[in-house]
Order: sequence, then C-alpha cells, then structure tokens
Amino acid sequence: MIKQSTRRMVARALIGSLAISALGFSVASPVSAAKVGDTCKQKDLYRIEKVGSSYIRCEIVPGTSLHASTKATQAKFAWRVTTASQYQLASANNESIRLDGSSTVAPLAAVAAKYFENTSKSVNGKKGVKVTVGISGTGGGFEKFCKGETDMSNASRAIRSTESQSCTKVGIDYQEVIIANDGLAVVVNPKNTWAKCLTMAEMKKIWEPNSTITNWSQVRAGFPNVPIKLYGAGTDSGTFDAFSEFVNGRSGVIRKDNVSTSENDNVTVQAVTREEGAMGYFGLSYAIENAKKVSAIQLDKGSGCVTPTVQTVQNYTYPMARPLYVYVKKASIQTKPAVGAFVQFWVDNLKQISADALFVPLTNKQIRVQQQEIAAIAKLPKVKK
Repeated sequence: MIKQSTRRMVARALIGSLAISALGFSVASPVSAAKVGDTCKQKDLYRIEKVGSSYIRCEIVPGTSLHASTKATQAKFAWRVTTASQYQLASANNESIRLDGSSTVAPLAAVAAKYFENTSKSVNGKKGVKVTVGISGTGGGFEKFCKGETDMSNASRAIRSTESQSCTKVGIDYQEVIIANDGLAVVVNPKNTWAKCLTMAEMKKIWEPNSTITNWSQVRAGFPNVPIKLYGAGTDSGTFDAFSEFVNGRSGVIRKDNVSTSENDNVTVQAVTREEGAMGYFGLSYAIENAKKVSAIQLDKGSGCVTPTVQTVQNYTYPMARPLYVYVKKASIQTKPAVGAFVQFWVDNLKQISADALFVPLTNKQIRVQQQEIAAIAKLPKVKK
C-alpha cells in the first residue's frame, strides 16, 4: 500500500443508474451490537453491518479529515446509516481482482482496494474480496491487460490505437472509465532558490533530445553555476509519455543523457532530495505528499507563472494537467461479480477515496462522461462460469 497525505476534495459522482440486483450478489446478515452514532476505528473504515432492517457503515465524521494538521479537525470515526445497495456491493466474496498499470493512478486504486476489501470482509469474513494493485507503468499495464493477465488497467493516458489493437486481436473488449485528474509537477531540491518559475521554452531547452544543458547557469542568465541532474519516469510509464508530450510536443521524445529514470516515483523523490541541482517530475499527488522533501516549481506557458494545485489542474490553466483512467475488461465484469462491485464501489465513494489519495476532482462534464461509462458497464449481461 502506498502511503497518502494532505487534504483534497473531489466532486461526488452521482451514479444512480446501476441496478445492484443485476450484479447478482447474495446478502449476508452478520450480527452487530453497533448502532448509529457509536464510535469506530480507522481500521474499520468502510466496514458495513446490518442492524435489524437498517445498514450502517463506519465512516469519517463530517468536518474531520485524515490529513488534518490540527487536532480539532483530525479524523474521527462513527457508525452512520448507509444504503442497502452498498451492503449488497459488499457481499461480493471469495474472489480476486487484479489491477496493474500507472504508478500515478496506483495510490488512488490502492485506497479504493483497501476500503473495498474492508467492506467485503465485514460481510463475508475471511472470504472477502482480495484486490491486488501492481505498478508496471501505463504501457506495461496495458501489455498485461491485453494478454489477459489482469482484470483492470490503471492509466495516466488514454489507450493507444496499437494497444487497443493488441487487445482486439486476442478478443479482449474493455470499458474506459475516467476516474480523476492529475497534474505533472516539476520538482527541485528545497535548496534551489533560483528556479521558482520556468517557462515551457526553458523546460524544452533542458529536456529536448539534443540538449546540452548540464548546468543551471546555461538555463537562464543569473542562475548559479550548479550542475543539473535530471530524474523522471521510466519509458513504460504514462507519466513519461505525458511529460515528453507536454515539454517536447511528442510522446517518447526526450533526452537520454544526464537523466535517471524509474517506474517508482519515490526513487525520484529520494534523488531530488539528495542533490541541490536536481530536477524531477511526477504526478501532483506525489509532490503534495512530499512537499517537505522537494519543492514544486511554477510553469509559464505564456500567460504567466502558474503553481500546480488542485484548482489549476482541474481548470487546466496549469500547463501540464491531464485526466486519469481505469480500463475494465468486460469479460471480468460479466464473469466475476466482484469486479463490477469494485468499480461501482469506487465510483460511488469517489469523494472520500480521492480525498484520501490526493487526487483532483472530476469536472461536471467529466462526471457526466463517467456516468455514461458506468451505465454501459451496468448493461453488460452476466455470464455464469
């Protein structure tokens, strides 16, 4: 599990069209002494129980937060009324769901997985659903997905035509679901007090394939004589593709010298923390999470310096903002009830899950798209194995 931190609010996806009965779950009836208003613990977050004819769930008390910096607003937990449909979703049991793909989307998927496992185990005990989240990068994830090795694929970019064709060749059909927004943050060492804002032209100058920039003094007059060392995502990562498109105008086109890459964003954090002249990039969530270790800089595309924030990413005024996706194999939806349950649970609880995992809200327009995508999943006929 990837650790999460900070505050973030996300738009609630109002998905009411999915018929729970169509998912074909059985409903268990555990005995509970808990009642609405009783306190519960963080480890029980999203636990669901049936009390008489009512359904209750351990939730964060409104007005408190997992990421509050003051004691008064630190997260408190209590049993609150939930819906029968949420209880039925939790009844998916004794199945495994396999996800892989983007390291950027992984924290969001991991939080969703944790909460869903908790709900299913609260109804089904040790036979609850097991969700595994791998990090092979967007490209690596699609490769596994199109080989039939995973049920879902996390992606920090839309699937490419060549990847889609690979899936089609082996008979794998899928549904794209937009799940969040993210921005690519450019980070430097906290001792770097000169590069508060860089133009996109300067970014290109540093990162283009034939760049000869090896020192900050070469970037702009007045910058100090400090060597530059560059760090970033591996070539299988959608973050790598997105960054090269943002900076150089084409996916996969970037300098190869003076750059160290990794599929693990934490490696970049550690490297930038160690070296005064280092520069790196990764998803905004990692920049916020590691704000005490690295400094995110502003970018200027011609309209002035813009700080990467939730608001500037959502309204796309920040030069490197992008949507994030999860791709779901239709055959898994049809044959494994837990997969459909997990997707629906994730979307229904997107506000809390995204807040916990540091992701930027969907816009109203994106929510409408997501509603259509989830409705398409709900219409798939279920097939007994």
